[in-house]
Amino acid sequence: MKKLALGLICALPIVLLARVAYLLLFASSPDPEVLDHTYRQAAYTITWAIQLGYVAWLWLKWRGQKSGEAQADGERSGLR
Repeated sequence: MKKLALGLICALPIVLLARVAYLLLFASSPDPEVLDHTYRQAAYTITWAIQLGYVAWLWLKWRGQKSGEAQADGERSGLR
């Protein structure tokens, strides 16, 4: 279950960036209000992608540190 959650959190920023690419590539409306809304939507989506990507990166580092501490504790207990 944890691997699935981690996979989803890591995949979500990629999906959001793909949405931004779609918004910007197919925003062909001549109306300035619609175009402005599209760019605002793309900016918010990029912001969320960056934030969620950072959370996924922190989670990966935390898991690595946590498993490293468990290995170090196991080595210490074996030395006694």
